[in-house]
Amino acid sequence: MSIYSSLKSITLVITLVLFVSCGSQKPMVDDIKVSSSSTGGDIIVALSANLSIGNVQLPNASFPIILPKIGKEIGMVSLVSASSGQNLLQMEINVSEAANLELASVRLPNGSLIPLIADNAVLRIPLGKVEVLLSLADGSQALGVIIPIKSFDAIGKKTGTAALIPAFSKNGIMGAAGVYTSKTAGKNGFVLVADISGKMGGISIPNANMIQMEQAPLDYSSQVPSSRVEKKINKGLLKLHSRRTKLRLR
Repeated sequence: MSIYSSLKSITLVITLVLFVSCGSQKPMVDDIKVSSSSTGGDIIVALSANLSIGNVQLPNASFPIILPKIGKEIGMVSLVSASSGQNLLQMEINVSEAANLELASVRLPNGSLIPLIADNAVLRIPLGKVEVLLSLADGSQALGVIIPIKSFDAIGKKTGTAALIPAFSKNGIMGAAGVYTSKTAGKNGFVLVADISGKMGGISIPNANMIQMEQAPLDYSSQVPSSRVEKKINKGLLKLHSRRTKLRLR
């Protein structure tokens, strides 16, 4: 074997090891930015995250955030597979408009707790099968998105109900992002939730006063299954990584 071939093989092994360690050891977010602005008296929050999900590709897709019942568009969720190889998740939402929604108790599709938010009630906006979650309670302000991924169904068949959602801290933003699984097709996917408290600029949202309930502080701990299940999840992710899979949404 030539020196070039040996180096190439070693590089591939290192890459795969790093990818497999993306569970509790390595966050699934390389970089994240959150900002807020005021437009016409409304507060707009924007989030952009560079996902660390190995050598797979997100589909290029956009989902308008539309308020249920009245049909008003208040933002957008976008998935971008960049030419640089980066997988980007971008969100923009008018939180002042969203504050008119009713609180709901929400879990991941497989029944696991929502990262950071846990049992706190949140404002929930369904975008088809994608869901946007927003918490505006003082000290527990968070923005999240749940994305069902059909390509993860094969992983769920082998692992059953589980959540591998490492916590992260990037650019002063704390959050958690990762994979949730289930033996039931359609209940497997990716979730990201970020603490936006420090990016609200001390701005008060009048409607948010209507949703102040007994809310627990945000939970910044990672969700990690047993080592046996974690290995199964990482093995499934590694298979997608090695095949350079373009992920399919549910």
